[in-house]
Amino acid sequence: MTTRQKVRTVLFAAIALLLVFVLMDALGLRTSDTGVVSPKGYIAISHGGHSHYVPNDWDGSVPISNFPSTPPPDGMTVGPNGELVPLAP
Repeated sequence: MTTRQKVRTVLFAAIALLLVFVLMDALGLRTSDTGVVSPKGYIAISHGGHSHYVPNDWDGSVPISNFPSTPPPDGMTVGPNGELVPLAP
């Protein structure tokens, strides 16, 4: 294998790895601050000129206006109905 082929193979592998991480974030298969599933237990959803903070598993059955428009304080997360609840240990 020539040097050019090795470089091409390494570059292809790096791009494939990047695409795997992007797809995992977009599909919610891993938790990250930039993905659709946050390790904090809630995500921000833009709603006009502000954001509402909803739980990771929010399905839209509770109106978005029931959820807080400020992030929960440390040690707290957003419950399924919009109330602030302590983080599970």
